[in-house]
Amino acid sequence: MPSSQSESDYIRTTTQNYISRSANLLGASNVRIKGKSIVQPNVTIHGDYGAPVHIGRYCYIDEGVVIAPTVVPISSDPMLPGDDIGSGSSSTQADDGQSSSPSSPTTTPPSSNQKAIHLQIGSYTHIGSNTQVQSLSIGSSVHIGSNCIISPRSKIYDCCIIEDNTVIPPDMIVPPFSRVRGSPGRIVGSLPECCGGELLEGCVDDFAVFVRRVLGKDAGNGD
Repeated sequence: MPSSQSESDYIRTTTQNYISRSANLLGASNVRIKGKSIVQPNVTIHGDYGAPVHIGRYCYIDEGVVIAPTVVPISSDPMLPGDDIGSGSSSTQADDGQSSSPSSPTTTPPSSNQKAIHLQIGSYTHIGSNTQVQSLSIGSSVHIGSNCIISPRSKIYDCCIIEDNTVIPPDMIVPPFSRVRGSPGRIVGSLPECCGGELLEGCVDDFAVFVRRVLGKDAGNGD
Protein backbone atom coordinates (compact mmCIF):
# COMPACT_ATOMS: atom_id res chain seq x y z
CA MET A 1 0.00 0.00 0.00
CA PRO A 2 1.42 3.43 -0.90
CA SER A 3 2.49 5.00 2.39
CA SER A 4 1.90 8.64 1.45
CA GLN A 5 -1.62 8.38 0.05
CA SER A 6 -4.56 10.29 1.46
CA GLU A 7 -8.29 10.43 0.83
CA SER A 8 -7.88 13.20 -1.73
CA ASP A 9 -5.79 10.86 -3.89
CA TYR A 10 -8.75 8.54 -4.46
CA ILE A 11 -12.17 8.72 -6.06
CA ARG A 12 -14.80 7.12 -3.85
CA THR A 13 -17.73 5.67 -5.75
CA THR A 14 -21.27 5.18 -4.50
CA THR A 15 -20.52 1.48 -3.97
CA GLN A 16 -17.46 2.32 -1.82
CA ASN A 17 -14.81 1.53 -4.38
CA TYR A 18 -11.65 3.59 -3.92
CA ILE A 19 -9.94 4.30 -7.22
CA SER A 20 -6.64 6.16 -7.32
CA ARG A 21 -6.73 9.37 -9.31
CA SER A 22 -3.55 8.20 -11.06
CA ALA A 23 -5.16 4.94 -12.20
CA ASN A 24 -6.17 4.69 -15.86
CA LEU A 25 -9.63 3.23 -16.48
CA LEU A 26 -9.71 3.34 -20.26
CA GLY A 27 -13.16 2.96 -21.76
CA ALA A 28 -14.62 3.38 -18.30
CA SER A 29 -18.15 2.62 -19.48
CA ASN A 30 -17.03 -0.99 -20.01
CA VAL A 31 -15.43 -1.31 -16.56
CA ARG A 32 -17.68 -2.39 -13.70
CA ILE A 33 -16.42 -2.83 -10.14
CA LYS A 34 -19.09 -4.13 -7.79
CA GLY A 35 -18.02 -2.46 -4.55
CA LYS A 36 -15.57 -2.09 -1.67
CA SER A 37 -12.63 -2.67 -3.99
CA ILE A 38 -9.36 -0.75 -4.13
CA VAL A 39 -7.54 0.30 -7.31
CA GLN A 40 -4.10 1.63 -6.50
CA PRO A 41 -1.93 4.18 -8.40
CA ASN A 42 -0.68 3.48 -11.92
CA VAL A 43 -3.14 0.67 -12.54
CA THR A 44 -4.42 0.44 -16.13
CA ILE A 45 -7.71 -1.31 -16.92
CA HIS A 46 -8.52 -1.65 -20.62
CA GLY A 47 -12.23 -1.23 -21.11
CA ASP A 48 -11.34 0.48 -24.39
CA TYR A 49 -11.04 -2.86 -26.21
CA GLY A 50 -14.82 -2.97 -26.57
CA ALA A 51 -15.39 -5.88 -24.17
CA PRO A 52 -16.66 -5.58 -20.58
CA VAL A 53 -14.21 -5.91 -17.69
CA HIS A 54 -16.13 -6.89 -14.55
CA ILE A 55 -14.47 -6.94 -11.14
CA GLY A 56 -16.17 -8.26 -8.02
CA ARG A 57 -16.40 -7.03 -4.44
CA TYR A 58 -13.52 -6.63 -2.00
CA CYS A 59 -10.84 -6.87 -4.68
CA TYR A 60 -7.43 -5.28 -4.15
CA ILE A 61 -5.54 -4.24 -7.29
CA ASP A 62 -2.06 -3.11 -6.38
CA GLU A 63 0.21 -0.54 -8.01
CA GLY A 64 1.27 -0.92 -11.63
CA VAL A 65 -1.17 -3.71 -12.53
CA VAL A 66 -2.35 -3.88 -16.15
CA ILE A 67 -5.68 -5.61 -16.85
CA ALA A 68 -6.84 -6.22 -20.43
CA PRO A 69 -9.27 -8.65 -22.04
CA THR A 70 -8.02 -11.50 -24.19
CA VAL A 71 -8.06 -10.62 -27.88
CA VAL A 72 -8.88 -13.37 -30.39
CA PRO A 73 -9.26 -13.48 -34.18
CA ILE A 74 -12.76 -13.28 -35.61
CA SER A 75 -11.70 -15.29 -38.64
CA SER A 76 -9.36 -18.26 -38.84
CA ASP A 77 -8.20 -17.25 -42.32
CA PRO A 78 -4.36 -17.03 -41.98
CA MET A 79 -4.21 -14.52 -44.85
CA LEU A 80 -6.12 -11.91 -42.87
CA PRO A 81 -3.99 -9.55 -40.77
CA GLY A 82 -3.57 -9.48 -37.04
CA ASP A 83 -4.54 -13.00 -36.01
CA ASP A 84 -1.69 -13.19 -33.49
CA ILE A 85 -2.01 -9.73 -31.98
CA GLY A 86 -3.05 -9.80 -28.36
CA SER A 87 -2.92 -13.57 -28.13
CA GLY A 88 0.37 -13.60 -26.28
CA SER A 89 3.50 -15.34 -27.47
CA SER A 90 2.91 -18.98 -28.11
CA SER A 91 4.59 -21.20 -25.59
CA THR A 92 7.18 -23.54 -27.07
CA GLN A 93 7.48 -27.21 -26.28
CA ALA A 94 10.61 -28.15 -24.37
CA ASP A 95 12.36 -31.52 -24.55
CA ASP A 96 10.71 -32.67 -21.32
CA GLY A 97 7.26 -31.98 -22.73
CA GLN A 98 6.78 -28.85 -20.63
CA SER A 99 6.15 -25.46 -22.16
CA SER A 100 8.92 -22.93 -22.02
CA SER A 101 8.24 -19.49 -20.63
CA PRO A 102 6.11 -17.21 -22.80
CA SER A 103 7.04 -13.59 -23.16
CA SER A 104 4.92 -10.79 -21.75
CA PRO A 105 1.46 -10.61 -23.35
CA THR A 106 0.80 -7.72 -25.65
CA THR A 107 -1.90 -5.22 -24.81
CA THR A 108 -2.70 -4.08 -28.33
CA PRO A 109 -6.36 -3.24 -29.03
CA PRO A 110 -8.19 -5.60 -31.40
CA SER A 111 -7.82 -5.01 -35.11
CA SER A 112 -10.70 -5.12 -37.60
CA ASN A 113 -10.29 -8.91 -37.76
CA GLN A 114 -10.24 -9.40 -33.99
CA LYS A 115 -12.48 -9.10 -30.98
CA ALA A 116 -11.95 -8.84 -27.24
CA ILE A 117 -13.55 -11.31 -24.86
CA HIS A 118 -15.43 -10.31 -21.70
CA LEU A 119 -13.08 -10.53 -18.69
CA GLN A 120 -14.55 -11.47 -15.30
CA ILE A 121 -12.57 -11.18 -12.06
CA GLY A 122 -14.36 -12.63 -9.07
CA SER A 123 -14.80 -11.18 -5.60
CA TYR A 124 -12.22 -11.32 -2.80
CA THR A 125 -9.32 -11.42 -5.23
CA HIS A 126 -5.93 -9.78 -4.70
CA ILE A 127 -3.69 -8.85 -7.65
CA GLY A 128 -0.14 -7.93 -6.63
CA SER A 129 1.94 -5.04 -7.91
CA ASN A 130 3.21 -4.91 -11.50
CA THR A 131 1.23 -7.96 -12.55
CA GLN A 132 -0.19 -8.19 -16.08
CA VAL A 133 -3.57 -9.84 -16.54
CA GLN A 134 -4.99 -10.76 -19.93
CA SER A 135 -6.88 -13.94 -19.05
CA LEU A 136 -10.39 -15.06 -19.90
CA SER A 137 -11.43 -15.17 -16.26
CA ILE A 138 -10.17 -15.18 -12.68
CA GLY A 139 -12.33 -16.70 -9.98
CA SER A 140 -13.20 -15.57 -6.47
CA SER A 141 -10.87 -15.85 -3.48
CA VAL A 142 -7.74 -15.83 -5.64
CA HIS A 143 -4.42 -14.38 -4.52
CA ILE A 144 -2.10 -13.38 -7.38
CA GLY A 145 1.35 -12.23 -6.32
CA SER A 146 3.54 -9.43 -7.64
CA ASN A 147 5.30 -9.36 -11.01
CA CYS A 148 3.15 -12.13 -12.49
CA ILE A 149 1.99 -12.57 -16.07
CA ILE A 150 -1.47 -14.06 -16.56
CA SER A 151 -1.42 -14.75 -20.28
CA PRO A 152 -4.25 -14.60 -22.83
CA ARG A 153 -6.89 -17.33 -22.91
CA SER A 154 -5.88 -18.65 -19.49
CA LYS A 155 -8.43 -19.30 -16.73
CA ILE A 156 -7.93 -19.33 -12.98
CA TYR A 157 -10.72 -20.89 -10.97
CA ASP A 158 -11.75 -20.11 -7.37
CA CYS A 159 -9.53 -20.40 -4.30
CA CYS A 160 -6.08 -20.37 -5.90
CA ILE A 161 -2.72 -18.86 -5.00
CA ILE A 162 -0.41 -17.69 -7.80
CA GLU A 163 2.98 -17.00 -6.27
CA ASP A 164 5.16 -13.96 -7.03
CA ASN A 165 6.93 -13.88 -10.42
CA THR A 166 4.78 -16.65 -11.88
CA VAL A 167 4.05 -16.75 -15.61
CA ILE A 168 0.74 -18.44 -16.43
CA PRO A 169 1.16 -19.44 -20.09
CA PRO A 170 -1.52 -18.99 -22.75
CA ASP A 171 -4.44 -21.45 -22.52
CA MET A 172 -3.48 -22.77 -19.07
CA ILE A 173 -6.44 -23.77 -16.90
CA VAL A 174 -5.80 -23.52 -13.15
CA PRO A 175 -8.33 -25.68 -11.24
CA PRO A 176 -9.77 -24.66 -7.86
CA PHE A 177 -7.59 -24.93 -4.74
CA SER A 178 -4.31 -24.89 -6.70
CA ARG A 179 -0.98 -23.33 -5.79
CA VAL A 180 1.02 -22.26 -8.85
CA ARG A 181 4.58 -21.02 -9.22
CA GLY A 182 7.35 -20.72 -11.76
CA SER A 183 7.96 -19.61 -15.32
CA PRO A 184 6.13 -21.22 -16.96
CA GLY A 185 3.70 -21.66 -14.11
CA ARG A 186 3.12 -25.17 -12.83
CA ILE A 187 0.74 -26.47 -10.20
CA VAL A 188 2.98 -27.28 -7.26
CA GLY A 189 0.39 -28.20 -4.67
CA SER A 190 -3.21 -28.11 -3.56
CA LEU A 191 -4.80 -25.89 -0.95
CA PRO A 192 -7.03 -27.01 1.92
CA GLU A 193 -10.72 -26.25 1.67
CA CYS A 194 -10.42 -23.69 4.46
CA CYS A 195 -8.15 -21.58 2.23
CA GLY A 196 -11.12 -20.03 0.46
CA GLY A 197 -12.42 -18.54 3.68
CA GLU A 198 -8.97 -17.33 4.66
CA LEU A 199 -8.46 -15.57 1.32
CA LEU A 200 -11.91 -13.99 1.62
CA GLU A 201 -11.15 -12.70 5.12
CA GLY A 202 -7.78 -11.40 3.95
CA CYS A 203 -9.40 -9.21 1.29
CA VAL A 204 -12.01 -7.88 3.72
CA ASP A 205 -9.19 -7.07 6.16
CA ASP A 206 -7.19 -5.34 3.40
CA PHE A 207 -10.14 -3.07 2.72
CA ALA A 208 -10.61 -2.26 6.41
CA VAL A 209 -6.89 -1.52 6.88
CA PHE A 210 -6.90 0.72 3.79
CA VAL A 211 -9.88 2.72 5.03
CA ARG A 212 -8.45 3.13 8.54
CA ARG A 213 -4.84 3.92 7.69
CA VAL A 214 -5.11 5.83 4.44
CA LEU A 215 -8.48 7.48 4.84
CA GLY A 216 -8.71 7.69 8.63
CA LYS A 217 -12.18 6.17 8.74
CA ASP A 218 -13.94 3.09 10.04
CA ALA A 219 -14.64 0.69 7.19
CA GLY A 220 -17.84 -0.51 8.85
CA ASN A 221 -19.10 -4.05 8.81
CA GLY A 222 -18.27 -6.36 5.93
CA ASP A 223 -20.71 -8.52 4.07
